[in-house]
Amino acid sequence: MDYKKLARENILSIEPYVPGKSIDEIKELYHLTEVIKMASNENPIGPSQKAREAIVDYLSKIHLYPISDAPYLRRVLSEKLGINTDEIIFGNGSDDLIEILLLTFLKNGEHTLTISPTFSEYFLMTKVVGGECRFVPLEKDFTYNFDRLSTSVNEHTKIIFLSNPNNPTGTYFNSSDFIRFMENVPSDKIVVLDEAYAEYVEAEDFPKSFHLRKRFNNLVIMRTFSKAYGLAGLRVGYAVAEKDIISLMNKVRQPFNVNSLAQVAACAAIGDESHLEKVFKMNLEGKYYLYRAFDRMKLDYIKSQANFMLVNVGDGLKVSEELLRNGIIVRYMGQQLREYIRVTVGTMEENEVFIKKLEKIIGEIV
Repeated sequence: MDYKKLARENILSIEPYVPGKSIDEIKELYHLTEVIKMASNENPIGPSQKAREAIVDYLSKIHLYPISDAPYLRRVLSEKLGINTDEIIFGNGSDDLIEILLLTFLKNGEHTLTISPTFSEYFLMTKVVGGECRFVPLEKDFTYNFDRLSTSVNEHTKIIFLSNPNNPTGTYFNSSDFIRFMENVPSDKIVVLDEAYAEYVEAEDFPKSFHLRKRFNNLVIMRTFSKAYGLAGLRVGYAVAEKDIISLMNKVRQPFNVNSLAQVAACAAIGDESHLEKVFKMNLEGKYYLYRAFDRMKLDYIKSQANFMLVNVGDGLKVSEELLRNGIIVRYMGQQLREYIRVTVGTMEENEVFIKKLEKIIGEIV
């Protein structure tokens, strides 16, 4: 039986997302005992002790289904953000929220709009639900061109995805540029502001999105506990929007989409501000260490507002493969960024090992 004939036509042209290899896979493949992963923008020191303890304390209850709408997590987060509980929806990571939003609002004949390069899930999930995703290229320095983005919005545009800071470039747009863009976007277009890396931002002119939401009712803000909070393995993200938007999305959301351990860990993580400050400072120190090292090596790189950065190594595929053989996992981003590798900021020890290995490899290739 040719099962492709049974499948929905819109998925046949989709290339599945290919994640980077795990530490254990690289150890086995290259017979290594020590491997450092700097590829997936994870928090290298992990979650707070409070989150770890909350997980252990809840283990005796995991035979029970999760509470469907995460009321305790919703209450804690609403108090932290100063918003109403009915303006929040939780998802099994941001990917889940993107799918829920698309299933809720994208109709036949409508399309999504985003920039390129950016987070691939905007395109992939749009295709999965049967829609078309259109792209506006970033400038040569990987910054947004909001004039070009504004002129690309038409009557068939339904959802606009904006990653800030952008993945994989680490670049960001400021508050004044974003406000000017929002003022030109018709109110029947939903603008999704994906701020997965907001906790790492040092720029003072970064948009204060939760304040802007009061001014722009069509704004949906997405954030996650996977990055700075160190809970990537538990998969919990959230979106903040007008209560009517959230109410409609809840019609589509699966009832138990956020597991119990994710809920209790996220609750505890929100209350541990000192851990988040530690993560921010560690990332800042590591980021500037890498900047100085790249400057010394005369490698071009993109200054980042996140916990990762793009560095031009000439041949991204070759260098990333050589790093793998040397026990360092980084991310090769494909032909669109073929000269670059994306590097997650690690602990200082990891950063130093990475630079030592990179210097050796670059020297051998040149």
